[in-house]
Amino acid sequence: MSAGIESLVRSLREILLLNNVELHKQGLLLFTEILKRQPGEIKLFTNHAMCKNAISVLMEAVNCPVLEVAAEAVKAVAAFLRKDHLSSPPVPYEELQTLMEAMLKRCADLSLPRSSRRPASHSGNRNQTRALLRQGQFLLSTLDGFRNACRLAVECQSDPSAQENAFTAPSSESENTLSNFSAFLLRICDHLCIPLVMKHSEQTVSPTLMEVFISILNTLFTVVPSMCEKFSRKLVSSSFIRLTLELKAKFCSGQRCLWFLFWYSSVLPAILKVASFLEQEMSELLQRSLSQLNYSVPEGLILLSETAEPFCLDEALRSHQYCFLLLLYFAYTMEDRFVPEAELFSAIRSFLLSVQDQGDYPPPYVFRAVLYLLAICQDKAEALDLVKAEFFPHALILFESNCI
Repeated sequence: MSAGIESLVRSLREILLLNNVELHKQGLLLFTEILKRQPGEIKLFTNHAMCKNAISVLMEAVNCPVLEVAAEAVKAVAAFLRKDHLSSPPVPYEELQTLMEAMLKRCADLSLPRSSRRPASHSGNRNQTRALLRQGQFLLSTLDGFRNACRLAVECQSDPSAQENAFTAPSSESENTLSNFSAFLLRICDHLCIPLVMKHSEQTVSPTLMEVFISILNTLFTVVPSMCEKFSRKLVSSSFIRLTLELKAKFCSGQRCLWFLFWYSSVLPAILKVASFLEQEMSELLQRSLSQLNYSVPEGLILLSETAEPFCLDEALRSHQYCFLLLLYFAYTMEDRFVPEAELFSAIRSFLLSVQDQGDYPPPYVFRAVLYLLAICQDKAEALDLVKAEFFPHALILFESNCI
């Protein structure tokens, strides 16, 4: 079988030199199907040189100027990134890094120019829609390949023979290690993967694409756990909270879109250095209430203005309000101010009037968030003249008593 795959790779290289797009596509499609269907216990690539030759051919195909060929190549890359295909030591981490970077950069080249977003004729809009669809399909295939690379890194962590190049001389240092590959995956996700997804989501949101993207993020925390805090901050500053809220409100019911956000909410309190005895309580609130938080950002602002029936404290309403305020707090501390200050100030003012009328006082961690958000947007909003003067001193006393 190894001789057969070697012949196929050699033939693919020769085919790519020809001026025949259909032949390119069919050759790559055949390669992809073989990679997908090969039983894991039977190795296709029995030595390091064969793996490197396959990666080289895939690189040529990914960089092909013909989009249809590059699209088939990206699918082949996703099928290639299986540990059983790359288990002949040493794992070619350096070549895989080059391949991943080429694939993501090829995807970035498909980004729609800004000028194409201006009002256009009906035919122009139709062409833009087709271009956006092609871009989304290519991005989805690229993310699928990148996810497989992340999974490969996780699988290699439990295999000592895959963690470094066993053929490197003891006195020399090799770049071809799992540690370097893992750090590369996190770095390239930061520099290319996240911006690509966020830019695409500004034009259209695909639940399938976002599901793959969130799977990548979740896997990356396993790949490089030491970088968890830094990566979390990067996500918050990249409008991840806003995007997740919009996705949940538009497409999801129940917990389907929030399985990552649940985990993410347990990381943020530690990142923001909230007192340790409040961290658990805050995480419990978020994990208990986030699955019911089916609100877009504008709907969330309306939620803050809602008031329960007189003489009746609606605990579900309060929990949802607290959750939304905490998510805003997390985003604003990372400079992602996705709500206009005047609108936010007005919504918080309504929330404070509601809790005041109910004789209620938010938990200290919620009150901290409220004070922070008010301080951020007070210069662009109306006064809090309707909130009684004694409300804040009393709430501050409660806040301080819980922080001793």
